[in-house]
Amino acid sequence: MPRRQGTSNKYDRRMSFDDVKDERMLVMVDKLCVWMGGILGETLNRENLIITIRNGGPLCKLADYIQESVDDFKANNEDNDDLPSSAPQGCDFTCGVRTMEARQNVTKFLDWARKLRVPESSIFLPDDLLKLKGKMNVVNTLLAVARRAKDCGMAADIDAPPKIANAFIGLEEKFGKKFDHTSKAFGSQKSELKTVTTTLMSGSAWKIVQQKIDAILQLPGKPSYEIFRV
Repeated sequence: MPRRQGTSNKYDRRMSFDDVKDERMLVMVDKLCVWMGGILGETLNRENLIITIRNGGPLCKLADYIQESVDDFKANNEDNDDLPSSAPQGCDFTCGVRTMEARQNVTKFLDWARKLRVPESSIFLPDDLLKLKGKMNVVNTLLAVARRAKDCGMAADIDAPPKIANAFIGLEEKFGKKFDHTSKAFGSQKSELKTVTTTLMSGSAWKIVQQKIDAILQLPGKPSYEIFRV
């Protein structure tokens, strides 16, 4: 059951997504949960996403992680001085959801998102989150932030996990072998796995797996992942 708000015995469905009937929208919520959860090191889902981010603190933490990629992007690309120079500052990560500090957190995040060049039409209003007036507006803003983060070189691609999951299914069927990959390779954390140290032969199952993942990620340099046989 979804978590209840505060001390009230009445479940507020505005904090979960069980009233959303459009399956395509729910898929986007799931993708957002995987993406944000990987970056923040949290287990996020349809039931706890809004509850977790409602005071705006986790949004400011998300901006802090993305800002690292933005800084690198600005250093290696010209004409990007208008991108944010820092993540939101002075955020209160432990404040209550009905406090002025929570509103300040959310406002700081949204100001940062605008500097990230998220279109104004995609920016949610503070009360969409603080007063639960529009959770899908919040989701749409975060999806736009994810796309802009990828444009700025962030390895945490919101579209990569489902694409790679499908790719592995096809490769397992083709080669009759079981493959796995670093589950958090697209966030800020990385699991310790057995590293493949041998040279991959052209045409081998391993080489095709690596090429497939490279094509999905489409990132410059060496991708941050490991593959291994189980």
